[in-house]
Amino acid sequence: MHIEKNYFDNLLNTVMDVTGKTKDNVKARLDLPEHCRRPELHLQESANNKLLKPKASYTFTMEQKRKICEWVESLKMPDGYASNLGKKVDIGRGILHGMKSHDCHIFMEQLLPIAFCGLPENIWKSMAEISLFFKDLCSSTLIVENLVRMAKNIVVISNKLEKILPPGFFDVMEHLPIHLVHEALLGGPVQYRWMYPFERSIGKSKRGIKNKHRVEGCMAQVYLAKERSHFCSYYFDDYVSCLRNRPNRHDVTGNDPAVQSLSIFNQPGKGSKKRTLHKLTEKEKKSAELHVLLNCPEVQPFLE
Repeated sequence: MHIEKNYFDNLLNTVMDVTGKTKDNVKARLDLPEHCRRPELHLQESANNKLLKPKASYTFTMEQKRKICEWVESLKMPDGYASNLGKKVDIGRGILHGMKSHDCHIFMEQLLPIAFCGLPENIWKSMAEISLFFKDLCSSTLIVENLVRMAKNIVVISNKLEKILPPGFFDVMEHLPIHLVHEALLGGPVQYRWMYPFERSIGKSKRGIKNKHRVEGCMAQVYLAKERSHFCSYYFDDYVSCLRNRPNRHDVTGNDPAVQSLSIFNQPGKGSKKRTLHKLTEKEKKSAELHVLLNCPEVQPFLE
């Protein structure tokens, strides 16, 4: 997960040309005459003896970067699928900042091919292939034949990116994905080995600390207090509200059996406090009806 985050950070900051974080900096351009035949990327000397960095074909213009930021800000994710990526956007500067490891995981595997579609086709395809590689590697089911093919493909993908990006982009972090396939062959699916559940648990424990200057405020005491309260809740009557019988945070009906709904809508929701009324168009109504007809088992007898 940290390899994926670091790889994505390097790729995003280079394509978005983030000052101070891009791998396509002045030092990387100075290495080009020695290592590559890319005269269009060589630094150019201006009239006042300053070095100018020509725009590369693998970077976006400011207008394109702002469009990507506006698109990310308007994204709507399923509940619990990802954090609010709209808070990571700075439209004025055209950058994405403060993205955690899981944000990078979602962007790298789901959003990167869409966000980078404005690049030239040969560049976009190579970057979409590295996105697909991480997506296949993190799938819930791994097939040995597919892993063997992925081990060969990642070498080809890396070579394609080496033809596009400057030599300064490639360090040990861009080399490590080659070994991830072998690790998956030995250890199985990555969901049983990555750190997301543990970091989430540690984050909850950190948020429970109120007084950091007292021994009672340590994470171990917070964990023990939660364990004790959860254990005691098994001796409460069912009508006593506690963590064990608390309804879903989006459930407005609680455990009321009188409220019946289709199985496809098994989580009634409150909606956002900032929601606004919106009338469905005919196309949206047809899409909703089709979704229910295809996925709701209660409709099957009528269809038959």
